[in-house]
Amino acid sequence: MAEFYTWTESARDFITLLLVLCVITQTLTALLSHYRRPYSRSRLYENLMELFVLFQIVVISLPYGQVMNGYFASFIAPTGYGALLYIAAACVSLIACVVIACTKSLYPSLIIAISCLTLPAWEATSGGAYAWFYVIALLFWLLRGVHISILRYREIRTGISALSVKNAIDTMHAGVLFSSPDGFMLLINEMMQRLMTEITGKIQRNGRAFYEALSSGELRAGCQRTEYEGQIVCQLADETAWMFTKTELEIKNKPYVQLTAADITRRWMLTAQLQRQEELLKHRGDEIKDTIANLHVLSRENEIQRTKLRAHDVLGRRLTLLLRVMRGEQTPDYDLIRTQSLKLLDDLKQGQSAVSPDDRIDSLRQTFEMFGVDIQIDGELPEDDTKGHIFADIINESVTNAVRHGFATKVSVQIGHSDDSCRLEISDNGFPPAKPIVEGGGIGGMRSAIARHGGVLEVIAHPRFLIRVGLPRGEIIG
Repeated sequence: MAEFYTWTESARDFITLLLVLCVITQTLTALLSHYRRPYSRSRLYENLMELFVLFQIVVISLPYGQVMNGYFASFIAPTGYGALLYIAAACVSLIACVVIACTKSLYPSLIIAISCLTLPAWEATSGGAYAWFYVIALLFWLLRGVHISILRYREIRTGISALSVKNAIDTMHAGVLFSSPDGFMLLINEMMQRLMTEITGKIQRNGRAFYEALSSGELRAGCQRTEYEGQIVCQLADETAWMFTKTELEIKNKPYVQLTAADITRRWMLTAQLQRQEELLKHRGDEIKDTIANLHVLSRENEIQRTKLRAHDVLGRRLTLLLRVMRGEQTPDYDLIRTQSLKLLDDLKQGQSAVSPDDRIDSLRQTFEMFGVDIQIDGELPEDDTKGHIFADIINESVTNAVRHGFATKVSVQIGHSDDSCRLEISDNGFPPAKPIVEGGGIGGMRSAIARHGGVLEVIAHPRFLIRVGLPRGEIIG
């Protein structure tokens, strides 16, 4: 150590800095080694070696400190730490040998060699090179401490440990809280702490009290509480929505409580949008039902008005002829009166069916076109008047149901004929039925009308709603 008296002051300050840095880096290495998980026997020996290396660095700094103190006091005296240096080197060498035996690594042998360079025996035999050995040893401890600290830090970040678990859950975009049944918090991440602050105005120290505040609705101004799918949902002032779920766990026969908070903002916004659209569709559906009902009323009133006009014309014409016959100067011709009376009844019967099936379909198409419903008809109705009215009835009922229940805007009607049958196929672009079809008065009435004349009616719900009708050709009686 006496050689350091001959060095410059800047060199001695550099050595002092090296000693301080060595102590700091080796202390950090020992701490990081201690935080590694999981524990094992080999890692225990490695941790002990790091502690003894720190002990040796502190010990070798003592004689240098005494040298510096003697220099400033202008008094040179033996250090007296020779035995302590031997003990420190022996301890480090012993631990290094144990580590070599347990880990099958030769790296600790280098530590033994460097430790021996700091022994007092080298000072007497080195020929003035001991001070340089001392500096080399300090540089080795410094570089080794930095290297091992980096390795231990990476190992902690990539391995499973209490610190790595906490760092992992802190990066989650979800709130996590574990507590005992009485509310004592065992683990909580940063997101849950932030949610606590925004919802209640402070960080709660009891998990049970925080959940009770959520349940009771005692929230900070700007926050709203509601329930969704049986869970508590809090809408924050920044318009985000969080769902809180409480789960009771049992680990090693001990009860615990887990409280999680999931960000459901997008889901919440979509749900609210769907609810608004559902209400709008329901409102429009009601409007369509009222409109269709009014159309039926208007159609009946028009039919009644046409019937009245037809009856007025028929009665006026025939009654005028009868009155003329009865008021004649000659004896009334009763045969002529009887004939005119029968023709009056025939004209009234014809008036009841004066509207042809084609006219009914044209009226139906014009009526629904005013409300944006396009009815496309391909083919001609049967020439038989009765069959034509049956097809017109089915088309009218199908179009009404498609608009009322399926919100259809386009209805396609296909009419075909063959030698033995007449075919009708009706489809639309509306929504298919969400539930199985229960035939009521509409479809049931159509099926009954077709069945009375030997025809068949088929209803297909998926993938699109379709009605098929087959009616045999030939004369219909009755």
